[in-house]
Amino acid sequence: MTDHAQPATTLHITLPMSCNGGAAGQFPRRRFLAGAAASVGVALLAACGGSTKATDTPAPTKALTAAPTTAPAAPAAAPSNVAGATTTSASAPAATTASATTPSGSIAAGTARATAPVAATSAASSVSAPVTQAQVAGMPKAYIGLFKDNTVAVFDTMTNKVLTTIPVPTGPHGMVLTPNGKTLYVSSDGATVVSIIDTATDKVTGSVEVGQTPHGLAITPDGTIVLVAGFGTNQVMVIDVATNKVAGQVAVPQPHNIAITPDGKTAYVAAQQQGATALAILNIAEKKQTGNVTVEKTPRALNFDIKGKQLYFTLAGVDAVQILDVASNKVTGQIAVGASPHHPLITATDEHGLVVSQGPGDLAIWAPNTNKIIGTVKVGTMPHWIAASSDGDTAYVTNEASNDLTIVNLETQKVIATVPVGNAPRKIVLQPEMIMQAAAAPIAGATTAPSASSAAPAPATAGANSVTVASFAFASQSITVAPGQTVTWTNKDSTAHTTTADKGDWDSKTLAVGATFQHKFDQAGTFTYHCAIHPFMTGTVVVKS
Repeated sequence: MTDHAQPATTLHITLPMSCNGGAAGQFPRRRFLAGAAASVGVALLAACGGSTKATDTPAPTKALTAAPTTAPAAPAAAPSNVAGATTTSASAPAATTASATTPSGSIAAGTARATAPVAATSAASSVSAPVTQAQVAGMPKAYIGLFKDNTVAVFDTMTNKVLTTIPVPTGPHGMVLTPNGKTLYVSSDGATVVSIIDTATDKVTGSVEVGQTPHGLAITPDGTIVLVAGFGTNQVMVIDVATNKVAGQVAVPQPHNIAITPDGKTAYVAAQQQGATALAILNIAEKKQTGNVTVEKTPRALNFDIKGKQLYFTLAGVDAVQILDVASNKVTGQIAVGASPHHPLITATDEHGLVVSQGPGDLAIWAPNTNKIIGTVKVGTMPHWIAASSDGDTAYVTNEASNDLTIVNLETQKVIATVPVGNAPRKIVLQPEMIMQAAAAPIAGATTAPSASSAAPAPATAGANSVTVASFAFASQSITVAPGQTVTWTNKDSTAHTTTADKGDWDSKTLAVGATFQHKFDQAGTFTYHCAIHPFMTGTVVVKS
C-alpha cells in the first residue's frame, strides 16, 4: 500500500483483555476507511472500557505500528455474549496498544473499518460513556439463500449469528445487493419472480415478474441495472432499479450465471443449453448480444478481475479455473484446483483469488498477479458460493450439503468459525459498505472444522437398466425399460447430484459420490428428469412393453 506524503491523523488504541469487539474470538486485521478514522473502533473500545487518543502527525513512514503488550495475562478462554459459543483463540493479552496512521486518501492496514470520522486534535481525547453492541453502527450483514428452506438467512458478521430468516418463493437462487447495501434482489428458480428486500427492515417490499426459472443475478457497479438469467425462458432480463420494472431482454440459451465488467458496460453470461454451451457477450446499454465464446463443457460460475482484463470461470467436469483474456476473448490459461470447482472470486483488494471445489470441499486461494495457488483451506461439504469482506481479509463460504457457513481468515489461511445457517445454503452476498471484519464468535453448535462425511455410499448396481452419472451428465440420456422394471442411478462423478422427475414421480434427494438410487416404473410412458442441483443435466426413461 502506498503512503501519501501529507499530514495524517494517528489514532492510538488501547484494548483491555476483556475487549473482543463485542463477541468472542479474534478479529483478523482491522482497517479504517480513509476519512473515517475509527468511529466503530472507538465505540467498541468504549464498550470494552478501553481508550483512544488522536493526534496530528507528520507524513507517515509506516501504515501501522504496534506496541507490545504491557503485561501478558494467563491463558484463558475469551468471553462470549452468545450462548454456547466456542472460540478458536484460547488466550488474550492483558492490554494491547496500537498506533494506526491514516493519511487522507489512503487506507491504513491493521485497523478497523468505520463509518464516520473521529475529530482529530493535538490533545488526548478519551471515550468514557458505555456503548452497547447494538449502538455500534456500521456492522455489515450477510444474506444467504437457503435453497431447501425457501428463505433468506440474515447473518450478523459481528456475532456470527443468524438474526432472522426472510420467506421468499420456492428455491432462492440468485442474489445481489445494491452498492449502498440497502436493497437485496433474490431470484427464485421454482417461481417466476425476483423478490425485493429492504435491508433496513429485512422485509420483502415487492417483486418483479421475470418468467419461469430465474437463476443467477448480476448488478451493474453503479447499481442502476439488475440482470436476470432466465434459465426457463432462454432470456436475460434487464431490470431498471429506479422503477423495478423489466426494461428489456436479450435471448440467451439457458442462461445460468452472469458477470459484469467493472465499467458496467458488458456482461458475460454462462449459457448452459447442451449443444450450445458458451459465454454469451452482451452490450448492456443496447440490450443485445455482441459476441459468443464457445466452450466445450457446461459453464458454471464466472467473475472478472479488478481491472476487467481477465474473466475467471468454471466448467462442469473440468477440475480447473479457466482464464479468459477479455481483449481477445480467448482462454489463455487455467488454474488447476480440486474436483468440481464452482464459484471463482477476486477480492476487492486484488490480493486473493478464490474458488470453491465441491468434490474435496475446500477453498483454493491463488495470487491474482501470478494465477498460482498459494493455499487451500478445508471448508464444508459441497461448498457453493463465496463472499469476501471489502478489505479482502475474510471469506464466507456456503456449504450446501453440510448446511453451514465457513468463515476463513485469508491472511492466515485458517478457519475462524463454522456456523449452522439452515438447509442447503447456496448464494451469499455481503453488505459492501461499513465493513468490519467478522469476529470468531460461533453460535451454539458451531465448530471450527467441517463436519465429517455421512454414511458410506451404497454400492453400485450394474445392469442394463442402470444409468451412470459422470462428468456432469447422465451417461444414458435415454433408457428404455419394460413396465415393472427398476432403473438404478449411480453417481460416479466428483460431486453430488440428484435424479429428479420433472413431474414429481421420483426424487432421489442429494446423491453423494458413489451413492445409488432406484425407482420402479409400473406404468408405460415417457418420463423426463433432471439434476435438481445442476438443472442442465437431463435424461429420459421410456417405459413400454
